Amino acid sequence: MIDINEIAKIDALDMKQVSELAKQFITELNGQQEQFQVEEVTLSGEVWLVTVSYFRKFRSPNELQKTLGLLGNRVYKRISIDRKSYHILGMQNWSFDRQETARIPIY
Repeated sequence: MIDINEIAKIDALDMKQVSELAKQFITELNGQQEQFQVEEVTLSGEVWLVTVSYFRKFRSPNELQKTLGLLGNRVYKRISIDRKSYHILGMQNWSFDRQETARIPIY
């Protein structure tokens, strides 16, 4: 008999593991990020797709950003991870409507 609870437990552990791997990857590339979040975890065939986001401060805000009090933006990345080996296959910018970095101002 199939134990649905056991399958869900294994899937949850896999999702947690690939989420942590994606966070480690971003941290190694860019250092510790503020307000890091895992947004989505999807299994697509033999590849885990983990979408993460984090807050990035503006390095040199322009006058308008200063006047409006904009501190930075939220950056979204999608990390591809091999299901069997847990090797990182790639990273791409991600947004809700197109496949590039979404820039949402933070006040």
